[in-house]
Amino acid sequence: MSASPDVASRELVSIDPATLDPLGRTPVTPPEELAEVIAEARLAQAAFAREPLEARRRLLERVVHALVEDADAIALTISAESGKPLAEAYAHDLVVSADALRWHAENLGPALREERLRFPQLVLRQKRGSIHYEPLGVVGIVSPWNFPLAIPLRQAAAAVAAGNAAIVKPSELTPLSGAWVEELFRRADAPPGLVRVVQGAGDVGEALVRHRGIAGVVFTGSVEVGRAVAQAAAERLCPAVLELGGKDAMLVLDDADLDRAVEGALWGVYTNCGQACAGIERIAVPPGLHDAFVERLTARARGLRIGRGADTGVDLGPLISEEQRTRFEGLVADAVEHGARVATGGGRPQTDLPGWFSEPTLLLGEPRDARLVGEELFGPAAIVVEMDTDEAMVRWANDSPFGLGASVWTRDRARARAIANRLETGCVWHNDHAYSFGASQTPWGGRRGSGLGRTGSRHGLHALSNVKLVDADRGWLTPGWWYPYGDRAVDGLRGLLGALYADGVESRARAVVEHRRGLVHLVRKTLR
Repeated sequence: MSASPDVASRELVSIDPATLDPLGRTPVTPPEELAEVIAEARLAQAAFAREPLEARRRLLERVVHALVEDADAIALTISAESGKPLAEAYAHDLVVSADALRWHAENLGPALREERLRFPQLVLRQKRGSIHYEPLGVVGIVSPWNFPLAIPLRQAAAAVAAGNAAIVKPSELTPLSGAWVEELFRRADAPPGLVRVVQGAGDVGEALVRHRGIAGVVFTGSVEVGRAVAQAAAERLCPAVLELGGKDAMLVLDDADLDRAVEGALWGVYTNCGQACAGIERIAVPPGLHDAFVERLTARARGLRIGRGADTGVDLGPLISEEQRTRFEGLVADAVEHGARVATGGGRPQTDLPGWFSEPTLLLGEPRDARLVGEELFGPAAIVVEMDTDEAMVRWANDSPFGLGASVWTRDRARARAIANRLETGCVWHNDHAYSFGASQTPWGGRRGSGLGRTGSRHGLHALSNVKLVDADRGWLTPGWWYPYGDRAVDGLRGLLGALYADGVESRARAVVEHRRGLVHLVRKTLR
């Protein structure tokens, strides 16, 4: 693994997955010490929540500036610890993080501002109300290794924007990258304890999720662990947002720009060595484009430069761990056993480095009983199938236990929209793929095995807020449904129902006439 717990010293040892060289050691947070961390966070949050929204905005802006000032050091840490190319560390972690911080700083006011409510109901005209968005308290964030800064930092930004404290538990595979979340807030002069990072393996994450001082949970990771997190949170009725797996489909229609589709597939399949929940794993292509598409994508995949991420000419780094590579290779081998054909790749590349590299792989066919049908590949591979109609493509794309994203590649915008409306996913992109992860005004999340809830956008902010109705009433009128009851009250309420909601003017008038005595009683009761 890229980092492993040292049981004797209670440390995580970070390993470069390209060179297998040790990068550093990070102390593990004992689960029994979480109570103190959470208590400190609760005190910091209570004071922070009383500050005006402008204070939150200024803090997030200072974090952006701190990120930019240390960008090179952060990018090198991410590249070394996760293995991803330096360009991806900048694009997918630093730029995404900066955008999230800036968007939340600029939009927390409009998104969280008190909303006035109208009461058009005749019996509620005296009411005045508003919706308030209040902090939950302390939010626990359990994040993965594939985007070791962007995921925890954008979620911490949302938590802080909503007035919460945040405690982040990064992956044990990328503790050095995750540690930057707390460090950036510290350099931005955040209140002590407001944003903390705790380190360790699954036992630390489980203790964090189960602690009664955690008022909300945001988890990003596998479906299996996500179910356990949801169950642990549900046991104490703690709200949880889950960003889980994906098996995104790419639908190439018969009028697609073939060059753009090939380049989009190349990036969507192989970016981050395929270790992305919104990575393209399934590609449907019509018969008239299939052979040309496969030929071009195969040639481009073979030309990707494999190596250590810190070398700027590298396109494809290693997988995160030996365990991950073994799992990926097993899925590819199983697909071949069940009838898939290998267009390119399928093995380990020749390289001077000892790390956990794998060839960019492209599979062809539909091995229906293979494991990859229901499991994420989470490696540098995709499978291409022939589909001759839009209808067949939609059915095929929806036939998945996941529902994170999908992309439609066509020159016809109306056709793309029609297909998008039928795809059962959280995101649909046109002639692009997964870009919206880096655009914080857009919601991010999926359906079915891809999780629950949303991060990003105002929906993500509201998920980390207590939505409260605050009512105002001068107390001049007595509600007609208050005590005492009786025959006249029942008659009046029956008349009210018909007068307000019956079908047509004639029916409503009839209700008024038939129940006039009861309605008069309600009016007198209201005005007393």
